[in-house]
Amino acid sequence: MIDDSALKLLEIDNASEGILAYSVDSGDISDEVATIIWKRFDDAKAAGSKIRIYAEMSAMPKISGDIVMEKLKRLGTILSTVERFVIVGDAAWMDIYAKIVNPITRYDVKHFPSDQKEAARSWLMEGKSL
Repeated sequence: MIDDSALKLLEIDNASEGILAYSVDSGDISDEVATIIWKRFDDAKAAGSKIRIYAEMSAMPKISGDIVMEKLKRLGTILSTVERFVIVGDAAWMDIYAKIVNPITRYDVKHFPSDQKEAARSWLMEGKSL
């Protein structure tokens, strides 16, 4: 279980089911935690499987330049393995982000306010065979 100061895996997180679920708060995301997340994408790519991401965002974390560079290196893997991405939070930018990113990616992106976590989880799981 990841329990970084800024990123915590949630109870619905399940690598074998293709669900990456986490909450993000203020603080630093460590390189060690980022490495665990990158491995999830690498494993999905190697297996030819997809990942559905559930992200509860209460604040913007601090990330190192190394993490940004690593994400850029893995962008192709991320874009090809994500099937669905839901952002849960109340900041106005989240809805704008979802509306901009959804039509330009191969995966579905949707935003839900914090008081609609159950609806967000339902949307994430739509059409997923478990």
